[in-house]
Amino acid sequence: MQNRAQSEAPEQRPVQHAESTGQPASAAQNKVVDQAIEQLAEIAALSSSVKQAYISQLNLAGKIATAEWQLTGRSLIIAAALVVCFGTGITLFWGSILLLLGYLLFQLSGSLLITASALVVLQFVLLIWCWRSLSYVLSQAGFSKTWQQLRLLFSTQHSANKQQEDQQC
Repeated sequence: MQNRAQSEAPEQRPVQHAESTGQPASAAQNKVVDQAIEQLAEIAALSSSVKQAYISQLNLAGKIATAEWQLTGRSLIIAAALVVCFGTGITLFWGSILLLLGYLLFQLSGSLLITASALVVLQFVLLIWCWRSLSYVLSQAGFSKTWQQLRLLFSTQHSANKQQEDQQC
């Protein structure tokens, strides 16, 4: 057996990789950290921009709702005025027409039953026409533009829900 001190092989030391490659690895880690911080800052800026866009769109939707509320109020006032005008002005005219037609039908047929039934049918036709006209006028009062803006505001959620429903079908 040989003594270590007398051996010819040079003394070997453990290899320290950290010292020899420590600086490039540290620089690479710093570069990755810097890139991650830059990306996080960019994401924060984008989220702030999206927040501002949603706030401005929500403010616009509020302004549209206010304008539609004013228009709806005006439309309801006009509809009420039209109903009153119709009720007072046309009633007299229609009553006169029914009285004239009733007299002519009674003279032609001589039957009170035929005259009364014809006048009731004419009255019913007039009421149907009035109802349709009133429903048209009242259909003009609404918040269609506000709903449209709110749908646009939340369209990402709406479109995601639609896509999920389409996938389930």
